[in-house]
Amino acid sequence: MDFFTLFTPDGVQLDYSVMALVIAIMFMYTFVGICAGFGGALTTMPLITLLLPLKMAAPMSVIVGTATALYATWLSRKETNWRSALVLIVFSFAGIPVGIYALSYLPDHIMKIGLGGFLILYSFYSLFIPRLPVYDKNWIAMPIGVIAGALGSAFSTNGPPVVIYGMLRNLAPAAFRGTLNAFFTANNIAIIGGLTTSGILTVSTVKLVLFCIPTMILGSLVGQYVHKRISVNVFRVMVFLLLIASGAMLIKGATGISALSALLPVFGLLLVLHLLFGKKVAAIRAASQS
Repeated sequence: MDFFTLFTPDGVQLDYSVMALVIAIMFMYTFVGICAGFGGALTTMPLITLLLPLKMAAPMSVIVGTATALYATWLSRKETNWRSALVLIVFSFAGIPVGIYALSYLPDHIMKIGLGGFLILYSFYSLFIPRLPVYDKNWIAMPIGVIAGALGSAFSTNGPPVVIYGMLRNLAPAAFRGTLNAFFTANNIAIIGGLTTSGILTVSTVKLVLFCIPTMILGSLVGQYVHKRISVNVFRVMVFLLLIASGAMLIKGATGISALSALLPVFGLLLVLHLLFGKKVAAIRAASQS
């Protein structure tokens, strides 16, 4: 078999044009992640799932995320709250089989509707919830760990629940980053093991990740360049708008409705919420930052 001939987990040969588009899209993974500090997997997953089955897109994103988190964990190892990270990691193991089961047996269109809805809800939450109340209780690591494990193995989106956990526990910035990265590293390694033993992770998927390395390196360099020249807050809003549009288009593709029917309701609601709460949320965030 030719080294550049790749197959999906279902045995369908990938067209070279599809491979080229995926390689180009992975530029966005590191570009967004470096420039905004978050959202690499969230922004690329919806686009890649338009080209690849979820059973191939999710493992790709997990492998890339593991390499990134491993390096970040080493850099922030001294500031990490290892106790919180360990509790999250242990309970995430209970959620991983749930996500793998869904990825293995639920129809692709159902999974895409779920991913699209999740992206829209998370974006609305991020845009209009200025801050969460502090709830520094150890027990919240249990449900959040399970949810993060399930979302990570199904969609490679284990970040949002853990970010919410860090905000509820009011972790200091350095401990926040270190704890999250330690969780991502261990959780992603466990997810890769589960995807491998279940047969979802294939040699073709690993090779496709390797093909994406040059564009990802380029994306990180461009992202660092842009990061120094654009307001991070402006770029974050742009990312969330892209996530909302991507989520709506995933739902469009899965249900067969028109693009207008998918995009108009979510962006109409976004406009209404902005008119009602936009200034209030901005004022609260400005006060908390000062």
